[in-house]
Amino acid sequence: MAVEVATQLKMISADSHVVEPPDLWLTRLPEKYRDRAPHIESREDGDYQVTPGVDSRRVAGELGGMAINKGKGEVIEKKTWRWTEQRQGAMDPRARLVDQDLDGIKAEVVYPNWFTLGLIPDPDLRAACTRAYNEWLVEFCSVAPDRLIGAAQLPLAECDEADIAAAIAEARRAKDLGLGTVMLPHRVERPYDHPCFEPLWAELQDIGLPISVHISTGTMVSHFSREGGPASTAILVMKLKTGLSHATFELIWGGVPAHFPGLRFVMTEGGIGWIAFVLRFMDHWWEDHRHYVEPKLEEPPSFYFHRSFWATFEDDRPGILTLPLLNEEHMMWASDYPHTEGTFPVSVARVEQDLGDLSDETRRKLVHDNAAALYGIS
Repeated sequence: MAVEVATQLKMISADSHVVEPPDLWLTRLPEKYRDRAPHIESREDGDYQVTPGVDSRRVAGELGGMAINKGKGEVIEKKTWRWTEQRQGAMDPRARLVDQDLDGIKAEVVYPNWFTLGLIPDPDLRAACTRAYNEWLVEFCSVAPDRLIGAAQLPLAECDEADIAAAIAEARRAKDLGLGTVMLPHRVERPYDHPCFEPLWAELQDIGLPISVHISTGTMVSHFSREGGPASTAILVMKLKTGLSHATFELIWGGVPAHFPGLRFVMTEGGIGWIAFVLRFMDHWWEDHRHYVEPKLEEPPSFYFHRSFWATFEDDRPGILTLPLLNEEHMMWASDYPHTEGTFPVSVARVEQDLGDLSDETRRKLVHDNAAALYGIS
């Protein structure tokens, strides 16, 4: 039974989140930046994440209910949320370990909740905020470094020489700090197949950490933003959720994994149900047009994806049904704790529902072994 496998192994969540302290940047930034520090602002209709030069975002209320306090797997409906009402395990690493045990989790790869640092227009402030976040994350994960694997943010917004240099410097520092992966924005101003990124790819290959491309980061939010009626948020979430294919196209057709075979990309929180269709269509296009498409790919696009890409999923039964078309050793289950679309606190039951008809060996790979191998979790 899948429940037995999950319980025996304790699962590894390849994508979960923290909620940053409201005073993180107010107290940790150099003095000259503190009057522009990201912070929490209380308003009549709730608390907001306020980031300089970026639209404010309401705590817990937008983009699917970020990090709200969940009961027995159900979403608590509420129009006005305060930062203090969020689940303690999202903010306190010791409470987090209690929630891990409650949900059958052995370890988690921990991503930010405050995704808008990369949109800060001032490059110096952006880099300072990123450094402060990564230093705080190391402290958060130090409570249980075998169970909390931190994902470092990089201060990348443009593709100019200064931005690339800042991203490289922070990636090196992230490795020195002991963080487990570095994040690239879902999208920046120039597509990832642009030649200006080549110095970054070379350095990231040398650094050797997995490279996570997480939904809802970088300019992808503004590319997909829209105005409209009550369904607007739901429509935006769907666009973001399926948007990882864009970065996949750019990276593979741009020859990035072909030219830098040591890079390991993790397409995070976008599910896996889209992959089989995308790979087949890319291969079809390659078969017909490879003789004149530049840069030339010696192998079909699916070869590079199966070798150089990993992906995470939560509630994705359609994706599970396409496993025979994927590299199952690169697919990784995730709880997305503590977000509303995540599986906490019923992850074991959700795994049984979605993976119950798979072999024990395949289930072990998806809920434990693949993430353990990628992130070095013993």
